[in-house]
Amino acid sequence: MPSELLKGFRLLDLTDEKGALCGKMFADLGAEVIKVEPPDGCSTRRIPPYLEDIADADHCLYSIAYHAGKKSVTANLATDDGRALVADLAAQSDFLVESYPLGYLDSIGLGYDALARKNPRLIYASITPFGDSGPGKDYNWADIISWAAGGQMYLMGEEGKPPLQMSLPQAGLHAGGEAAVAMMLAHYPRQIDGLGQRIVVNMQACIVWTLMNEQAMPFLHGSHLTRTGVFFGSADARRKMVYECKDGHISTLIAGGTTFGKSTIALIEWMRENGFGSDWMRTKDWYSWIPGIFMAMTEQDHKETDELEDTVTRFMLTMTKQEIYAQALKRRIFLAPVATVADIATDEQLKARDFWTAVPHDTIGRTLTFPGPFAKMTATPIGSITRAPRIGEHSDEIYRGLLALTPERLNKLRAGGSI
Repeated sequence: MPSELLKGFRLLDLTDEKGALCGKMFADLGAEVIKVEPPDGCSTRRIPPYLEDIADADHCLYSIAYHAGKKSVTANLATDDGRALVADLAAQSDFLVESYPLGYLDSIGLGYDALARKNPRLIYASITPFGDSGPGKDYNWADIISWAAGGQMYLMGEEGKPPLQMSLPQAGLHAGGEAAVAMMLAHYPRQIDGLGQRIVVNMQACIVWTLMNEQAMPFLHGSHLTRTGVFFGSADARRKMVYECKDGHISTLIAGGTTFGKSTIALIEWMRENGFGSDWMRTKDWYSWIPGIFMAMTEQDHKETDELEDTVTRFMLTMTKQEIYAQALKRRIFLAPVATVADIATDEQLKARDFWTAVPHDTIGRTLTFPGPFAKMTATPIGSITRAPRIGEHSDEIYRGLLALTPERLNKLRAGGSI
């Protein structure tokens, strides 16, 4: 059943890949999401890869994923009639999210001020590369620019080598998620005073938030994180975090103290049972081993850590991910297998939680498996989704039903290139 959480609310989605996830989240929560796109389709319908390598809008995996649950109408913003249609839709909507270049919608009468005069309840979110003020407000955007300007790219890659780009473009996903959260926060005061507001999402700031503990390193430890590949920690006390095994990789952290000492002792005992390790590893007091992952290490600490990590590397290569993980659970070792997409698809925990959702796609003649709800709620469960719409699939439904346009009027709009 469709979700009841935002039933009765409507969101206009005027975004490209910088905000497609925002509308998807609202659709998952039960809102009516109207994707407004040009007559030839949004740019998100031309982002590879394509299902079965068929390069058309119906097989674009990006739009299949991030437009699921939405409705699609076309409107040509280069025409007066196209702009008027969007303004009329906004007058009957509760939320609007857009990612056009700064100032463009204002210049054609679709900015927040113009729309809010007709609909004071409207919550209007603008997703921008660098915000709407300051020296960088008009800078152009690409995914790699967001990761570089946000600082995260500095940490991606191997020591002594140039920074690497994020493997899968996703700066827009962070921005879209933050826009959805911000609009729901603005929705609360609107329920009290009836007034909407404008929200500006800064993609650079969204990426800065992904830095997590790096932001505190200079203040707490007097150092900062650098590119360390499969290692983790400060430059003076790094630890190897990813180890190869027979069929992939596992992630574990070897350290001492009250937090990790017990795990390290259990790992060393496991290795001893299989003929790996040195005597000093078994006799060392790991609970009182002071250097942690952010603390300076002595020359002896470095020597011991290198030997231990080398031993773990050789030990892990004798087993598969599942063999290692089963023993780690039994022995209470801080460890997890590095899951591939195939591993996720067959994960027993996700299966037990009924995470996956089957979505029929009559547009391509098959049913696809989608990730399910991000949360389970007893009173207002997040419902199943519908397939991504075709370009303009709901134009007649929305324009005739919501705006009361006649078939004759719609035909003239199509003939004039406005929809």
